[in-house]
Amino acid sequence: MNARLIKETRVLLPVFAGTLPLIVLPQLIWPPSGFGYLALGVACVLMAGSAFGTEFQHRTISLLLSQPIARSVIWRDKMLVLGAGMAASLAVLLCCLAVSRPVIEGMDWVVMALIPLCAFCGAPFWTLSLRQGIGGMAVAVGAPCGILAVYALMTNHLGESQPAALVTAIISLLLIYCAVVYWLGYATFKRLEAVDTPSRDLGLPAGLEAFLVRPLTRMSSRFRGPFATLLKKEFRLQQISFLLAGVFVLVAVAGFCVAVRRPDIAAGIVGGDLFLYALILPLIAGAISVGEERGWGMAEWHLTLPPSALKQWSAKMVAALSTSLVLGLLLPTAIFVATDPLFSRPDSRTSLPPAFAILCWILGQLLLTSVAIYAASFTRATLQAILASFVILAALGGALLVAVYWVRHIAPAPIPWIGLPHVGEVLVLTLLSASLAFTLCLFHLFAWSNFRRYALPAPRLSLQFILILLSVWLVAWFFFSALFPPTWS
Repeated sequence: MNARLIKETRVLLPVFAGTLPLIVLPQLIWPPSGFGYLALGVACVLMAGSAFGTEFQHRTISLLLSQPIARSVIWRDKMLVLGAGMAASLAVLLCCLAVSRPVIEGMDWVVMALIPLCAFCGAPFWTLSLRQGIGGMAVAVGAPCGILAVYALMTNHLGESQPAALVTAIISLLLIYCAVVYWLGYATFKRLEAVDTPSRDLGLPAGLEAFLVRPLTRMSSRFRGPFATLLKKEFRLQQISFLLAGVFVLVAVAGFCVAVRRPDIAAGIVGGDLFLYALILPLIAGAISVGEERGWGMAEWHLTLPPSALKQWSAKMVAALSTSLVLGLLLPTAIFVATDPLFSRPDSRTSLPPAFAILCWILGQLLLTSVAIYAASFTRATLQAILASFVILAALGGALLVAVYWVRHIAPAPIPWIGLPHVGEVLVLTLLSASLAFTLCLFHLFAWSNFRRYALPAPRLSLQFILILLSVWLVAWFFFSALFPPTWS
């Protein structure tokens, strides 16, 4: 195989291997959910953004462009490997669909073709334009979704509702978009200049960053001291989380405006916005707190500063967990509580859930962020940490399913001193809170242990991962054995 193709394959192989379980497991376990299409989109966008994003992140773009090889050849090699990876992911999804449902409808074929095509054509262009991997991925997802949303609003305003015509028009728009951005991506790569400055996986344009940071700098100037300085540094790393929260609010407001005339369309817009935001923001807030400095090569240098490693770690956790909790949980809750009459009866009243239910939501949010923090403690970049977080979450889901199967089929009778005859909501929430808290502490213990070391051996990481899976399995087994009788279904 060509040496350049081997190099590009090595870049995309971790992304392909990490996203493969996301495609296979949900589609085989819960076929009607359609989660496989979402997993296919995630896999294609991650691979397309990584093709050029890793060059900026590792500062190898200048070496790539200075090779005595035509840029058209470099572009061809990258896109050839990228297309092969997407085709392999699509083939895996088709095999899973063939197992779960032998007949695949015509509209499914269209969706499965357009998802890789939009990522293949759009993500390289946006990554080269923004010179960021994750930023290019985000825009590559938002651009076609924005085109579809604008077209849907226009057709709704004009009163056109013929399904066949709408589908044909949407496919035509997406094909035009793919052709345009592919040509622009190739043209951008042909005239790209070498960049040797450090690049961030997640960052804002310089002008926008200065506009947003300047007032915050004036407000925080009176807070001084080593720990306050560390906190300001960590919250500045989280600026992309605040920008993501702003985008979420804008999309939610647009959905609420549409709800006045079309509640069904508005519910889809707001629901999709909330799902993506609730999944992505905790992972970004956790991964960026440790992954950015490790990607810059500054993590080891920071450990030589006068503040102790424990103080630096505490500042990171305060910034990351508070950002995730406030922006990822409290902000969406406040917005939807304030706008509840738009989607329900005017006389409806929403009562607060029990205290332990609120605690479970908080612990679940913190646990999702802690998974990303743990993943960033042994990876070398924010993108790698987010990808590793998806793999860890998929493995945790598998451990839960194994525990459920074990309780139901292998050891259905609970241990006498664990089995409880009367199960109430408070008891369930109490045990669930304790389980989440235990898992949360376990992730933080391993993340703190990894934070103080530079090179982590593979056996150490393997042992940590095995202990995490075993602990989650034991906690889940205890939870289901304690609360449900032998004949639960």
